[in-house]
Amino acid sequence: MTFATDIEEAAEGEPIEAIVIGEMGWEGYGDDDRHAPGLARKGEILRWAEARPLLDYEYDRGFGAPDCQAIRAWTENKVIWVTQYDGSTSVNSALRNPPPPSPDDPTSFIPMMPGG
Repeated sequence: MTFATDIEEAAEGEPIEAIVIGEMGWEGYGDDDRHAPGLARKGEILRWAEARPLLDYEYDRGFGAPDCQAIRAWTENKVIWVTQYDGSTSVNSALRNPPPPSPDDPTSFIPMMPGG
């Protein structure tokens, strides 16, 4: 699994409209040749087709320094970002706009808290 694949999974099948690449999670700690192309485009608003090749690398999601750049991405209905908790890295998302409750599950819009 690559960083780009994890971002696409967080999009849950929605096209990614735009993405901005940021710094490495610990102020440059751990950046290497895999990260250089993305860091060269840091702060630019990119289309997914431009950004995906820059972020399509294997990375360690386990405990330790984050092994990927910070990102913020947008789909029609979601905002996506990287979260790091106690050294464990994950890609998370939230709805862009408040949805109406589902008639089948009136609690479907209640937020959850990542981490633990």
